[in-house]
Amino acid sequence: MRMNIELPGWLDACRPDDALYADAYEGTPAELRALLKTAIAFAFHRWPPADDEEAASRRSARSGFSHSESSRPAGWAIASLGPGFASPARLLSALVPAILAGVERILVISEAPFSPAVCAALELAGLEDSFLLDGEQMPGLYEDMRTLCPEGRVITFPDAEGNFTPAQQELLHSAALDGMPRLRDLPSPRILCLHAPGSFHEESLRWLQPDAEFLREPAPDIRAAYVPGEASAPGGLPFVCGPGMEACWPGPSPEFYRTRTCSAFLFQKNDPEALS
Repeated sequence: MRMNIELPGWLDACRPDDALYADAYEGTPAELRALLKTAIAFAFHRWPPADDEEAASRRSARSGFSHSESSRPAGWAIASLGPGFASPARLLSALVPAILAGVERILVISEAPFSPAVCAALELAGLEDSFLLDGEQMPGLYEDMRTLCPEGRVITFPDAEGNFTPAQQELLHSAALDGMPRLRDLPSPRILCLHAPGSFHEESLRWLQPDAEFLREPAPDIRAAYVPGEASAPGGLPFVCGPGMEACWPGPSPEFYRTRTCSAFLFQKNDPEALS
């Protein structure tokens, strides 16, 4: 059952003008918007949306155990973007799974204005809770959300130099002390690009991953490869995509945003509900 979490009232003053997102959307070429839409659609293809609450139980005389498991979405997620962060691909890969998991409130915050590419991604994903905060406001937002619901998630994306700001570090530290699940984006990923130099596929990748290191040959620590077709895909890499899927990226699964519980007991022979 959803909690209907109401955001703190003071956040309203921190919302950017809606025109920022509309202008970013209109200013993004249609072919690049199509790539972002494809990444969102692929996530929905890969992981069907989860129910708000899921439960299952089993009692077995044969195994000698009875147990029940349940799963529910986290109440909220805070995604903190460092100043100058501009990868819509990595943003969508981290936050669309939160939508699929059923997270009620997904807050995207930054200490500096969002890049046009990030604004376009937020608009396409329907993520409307984005805010510009100063460093001193971030800890207060985290505490307010944790008070509203103790089950949250924290995701941080580095600044344009690949670093986390002091406010982001404090946010991560607070989440760690509370045992809050957290995720840190890795900056400057190594990407294998086998598309022709100067092609639309290569240029779109550079827009989608502006801080990435692009390679032409397999090398250690490659995070993903983008290839002209299945025949040219090298083996052993963690994530490989074909043409038109340049905005896809290996982010977390919706499971990261779900809270699971398990109750386990030894089987009781006289239990009338037991199943053999």
